[in-house]
Amino acid sequence: MPIDQYDLVDSFGGSAMRGNGALFVGAGMSAGAGLPGWAEILEAPRLAADVPKLVDFPLMAEYIARSYKVGVEALHAHVLEAICDADTGGIAEIHRLLSRLPVNEIWTTNYDHLLKRACPDASLVITDDDIRSIGAVERTIIKMHGSIDAGPPRSWAQPPVLTRTDYETYEDNHPRTWALLRASYLSRTMLFLGFSFTDPNVDLLLRLARRYGTTVFDRHLTVMKKPDPSDRNALRLHQLRVADLESSGVRVCEVAEYDELEPLLTALVRRTRPLQLFISGSAHGGAPDDIAPWCSALASQLAITPTWKLTSLGGDAGWLTTREVARILRAEGAYDPDQMSFYFRAKNEPAPILEERIGTAVYTDLAREELVPSRLDDCRALLASLGGCGL
Repeated sequence: MPIDQYDLVDSFGGSAMRGNGALFVGAGMSAGAGLPGWAEILEAPRLAADVPKLVDFPLMAEYIARSYKVGVEALHAHVLEAICDADTGGIAEIHRLLSRLPVNEIWTTNYDHLLKRACPDASLVITDDDIRSIGAVERTIIKMHGSIDAGPPRSWAQPPVLTRTDYETYEDNHPRTWALLRASYLSRTMLFLGFSFTDPNVDLLLRLARRYGTTVFDRHLTVMKKPDPSDRNALRLHQLRVADLESSGVRVCEVAEYDELEPLLTALVRRTRPLQLFISGSAHGGAPDDIAPWCSALASQLAITPTWKLTSLGGDAGWLTTREVARILRAEGAYDPDQMSFYFRAKNEPAPILEERIGTAVYTDLAREELVPSRLDDCRALLASLGGCGL
């Protein structure tokens, strides 16, 4: 039975927060950034080699590579040019969201560098020997199937896994990479994104699931697009494939359209943010005492869960609530100034002084329009009371 998006966010979000999550990114994520799919990339060399259209793209690439009219070198060169020509150097919002998830291991079968541009601080593994350089705590992008070097000159930093032979001999030709993938599959919770049942790389997911699924059971997750309900054959085949994955320990979340991935990832980013609450609001008419009782009641509840950090821009609601929490925790001997922060924007006037020495004051050089989004990006939740519309 497929799971819903809330279950996926909660399940993978929890694993990621515990440091046990990993991502596996397929070609669908690059397509969202404007890069061509397999059918488009292989069309010209297919015609040149006089190879019929096949739904098995690696097999079609195999026949093209064997053709004396094209050959493997020309096929590799064509794929390289097709990707480089379509890659304008930017990244999609979906890649920015992926970069904000707290996972240190990102696997991909894509040749492009969209993930690397979204995660510039991540180390890059593109060859089997590179596996030995992976650190335990740094973020790493593992490019299983090759990688382009956009140059100049354009070239393959690592030749592509492209033909059926490449796929079938992968484990023998890349033993370290396969061993690490197997270990990650057995020990981590992996979220597979950007795959479809027409993607040649979905066979990799199915292979892992069937081979190791009885050991991991119900740990991994993927998102799959449902076919048109009017196509009964496609719908039935989809149902069988979903059942195949789920019986092997991969839970499937179905979406009607791929554009549902962005809000799903947005929810996942929020789920994995630190336990930090942004408090905003001010009293009507500039009379803080009007909201003091409300802030005090709120503080008594927040003090019960001291694992949450509190942050604000020092407005009435933020200051009064945080001050009361600090007073309660001080009385209990549980006060920690690092759990409370006040951020002040750049102003052409003297910096404000806190009435009491509580928490941590941070005086920034950011304008309000920059400061508010930067703080919200680090918070799991927002609590707004009264105030105007300036948040």
